[in-house]
Amino acid sequence: MKNYRLPVIFILFFIVIAVLYAAFVFLTIAKPKNYFEPYAVRKESAVRGKVFTDNYTLAKSDKLYGIFIYPDFIDPQKKELFYNLFSIYSGISVKEIKRKVYLYTKKGIKRVLVAKVDLKTKQNLLYLKKVLDKKRVFLATKSGIRRGYEVLSLDFKRIYPYEDLFEPFLGRYRKDIKRGENGIEEYYDDLLRAKRDGIKKGYRDVFGNIIYDGNAVVKQPKNGKDLKLNINLVLQRKIEKFLDYQKEKFKAKEVIAAVMDSKSGKIIAIATSNRYNPLHIKQNDIPNMKISAIRELFEPGSVMKPITFAILLEKNKVNPYEIIKGYNGKWKPEWRKTPIRDDDPFDWLSAENVIVYSSNIGISQLALRLTNKEFLEGLKKFGFSKKSGIDLPYEIKGRLRSLKLLHYPVYKSTTAYGYGILVNFVQLLRAYNVFNNKGVMVNPKIADVPSEKIRVISAKNAEIMLKILRKVVLKGTGKAALVPGLFTAGKTGTAHVSVGKKGYQQIYNSSFFGFVNDGEHRYTIGVTFFDIKAKWPNYFASSSAVPTFRKIIDIMINQNLIKAPDGEK
Repeated sequence: MKNYRLPVIFILFFIVIAVLYAAFVFLTIAKPKNYFEPYAVRKESAVRGKVFTDNYTLAKSDKLYGIFIYPDFIDPQKKELFYNLFSIYSGISVKEIKRKVYLYTKKGIKRVLVAKVDLKTKQNLLYLKKVLDKKRVFLATKSGIRRGYEVLSLDFKRIYPYEDLFEPFLGRYRKDIKRGENGIEEYYDDLLRAKRDGIKKGYRDVFGNIIYDGNAVVKQPKNGKDLKLNINLVLQRKIEKFLDYQKEKFKAKEVIAAVMDSKSGKIIAIATSNRYNPLHIKQNDIPNMKISAIRELFEPGSVMKPITFAILLEKNKVNPYEIIKGYNGKWKPEWRKTPIRDDDPFDWLSAENVIVYSSNIGISQLALRLTNKEFLEGLKKFGFSKKSGIDLPYEIKGRLRSLKLLHYPVYKSTTAYGYGILVNFVQLLRAYNVFNNKGVMVNPKIADVPSEKIRVISAKNAEIMLKILRKVVLKGTGKAALVPGLFTAGKTGTAHVSVGKKGYQQIYNSSFFGFVNDGEHRYTIGVTFFDIKAKWPNYFASSSAVPTFRKIIDIMINQNLIKAPDGEK
């Protein structure tokens, strides 16, 4: 019979040895209660860059600091003192602090995040910690550290000090997706975005602070870069308030206006009546998040006539002083089912007066001199059916008629006076600026960044167009834009709005695009009313958009952006 006692003894011996070894390893690695880690790691959150103008900050980031309490290290006899003082210095109610401590400790969590606070509150709590340390409110670890609570850099919050000012063009920062949404915040997200959090490592002292000796490692956070805008914020706000008033007065869906430095392309104001507060977006604010200046396409109406005329000038197919037959305000060519009509009947008028008095009949006859290729290429050269280059996201580039359709007189005619094509507001602003910038197109820019330039027409033809548009203000449909002592010029446009299958309704889009110049400054200004429902004659651009243009100039004079000497220039 075999003896099994010896193998069993050996097996038991090895089991005992294994258990002792495991216990040794556990005691070596595991951290006992009240264990203090002498080495500290602190993350410092990077922040998003600010958006600012010369004198004001439109969007900025404030760091948020996490307040972590260690409940096990608060003296049980001094807990009420701690909660009351902590509440006073943090602004958090005692009830809320106790609730969070209870919920976390119930789950076995030793470190409780009670709040995220700003820099001022952080500084208050750091001062309080020194006071509480002196009063021995916190129990000491075996290493002599009185832990209590600590303040760590965690995150940042985006602040918009002026609420709805410059919205929706500014856009907002979405914390949940960690990027800008809409407007400048999205377009320049790569520039503004926080790049890399900072970190600090090192041994800590008895108060828990990192000792910055040769063993410490410090990497500073890489924050997002700041962005400067060309916007004049005082002008911006005053225009916004006036557009609010005009929207109600004329029963419009929306009113948009912009002011651009004609030479540089800098947008010093671009405003809408439909805005929102990026920190408190309500359900009825959602439609206002759309940037209509680049996303609302519309038939421009008569503001297209100067563009057509300029193309004719470039092709040497019109003389401003030649005589055009006006047909007494009603012309029925053989290629039209219905007659073309003018508001003001003329038997004959000069070619330049076709623009001055906004004759559909006159511009239709002139446009027929262009080949379909000349007309289409000319419109594209002025930037239509292309993005304007403005620094805003999601621009819709619009639509022109095809080369094939422009072969037909009826389509060429209606295109000449702004029907059957779709454009956006900023495209028109950029196109008109050519006349006030010696024939050179410059891309509009909201941020203080370089802009691209391209010649569209000759300087000579740009000057001719400027003089014709000046006459629109002196004796045509833009008389309300006349400002003594300043050069003002421009063109009105009032277009019926087509509503789905119902066709054109008694709703109008009214626009005025023009200029104001003094001896030193040249500005291009655009105004558009969308879906005016006001009664006749208030829906006409001469009654709505032109007075708005004039009011903007008055605001600019008051802000010393342009000077109006005595006497007519």
